[in-house]
Amino acid sequence: MEPISLLEELSELMSAHNIKFHIVGEWITPYGKLPAIRATWYPREENGRLEIDVLLEDRRIINECFAGIGAGRSGLNDALQNFCVNSFHVLLASFWEINDPDQVMTECWNIAGKEYTAYIGNFGTRGNASAGVGTKIPAGLFEAIEKAIKSEPLSDQYSWFRCFFCDLSGEHTFEALKNNEVWESGMQALQSLPWVKTNGYYSVRIFLLLRENE
Repeated sequence: MEPISLLEELSELMSAHNIKFHIVGEWITPYGKLPAIRATWYPREENGRLEIDVLLEDRRIINECFAGIGAGRSGLNDALQNFCVNSFHVLLASFWEINDPDQVMTECWNIAGKEYTAYIGNFGTRGNASAGVGTKIPAGLFEAIEKAIKSEPLSDQYSWFRCFFCDLSGEHTFEALKNNEVWESGMQALQSLPWVKTNGYYSVRIFLLLRENE
């Protein structure tokens, strides 16, 4: 199946937050300047993948991917909800000065003598409720991620991090990315924690972005 540009859906999200924007090709440019954002849906028969790209002023691209469970529009709506729960509010706060404190925690971090504003999203969770599986977030998860980030060398104005864990019938999957690339320190931080094994499915995800202060 061919990928589908989601200009209409993304435009509705931006308009709902009173962000004025222009459309240039498949990109939405809030207030007519970078960063710009686009959304693309890759459908499959029973599910699909949503990709969100944010084009920064230095031409780097933040890439966030979200699974959508269900066929057709059902899967797309599921993926959009997944995006809104996990990353959308962090992007709004980081780039367009719309910060919902219920969705994003903002802190000042000192890393290697430089000051950064950290925009920290909530933990996004999923679980197989029908199988009696709840979300199992181990104590110390955020502290482990924060420690790993503060040990990283950062050289750009913006740095972003995504951490993901899932348990599927007792089998664990870990993912940690820094600036879209595999982040070994983050992987080690996730793997050091006592994740619970279940007979169903649950997942935990977090996205955060650091901006160097001028």
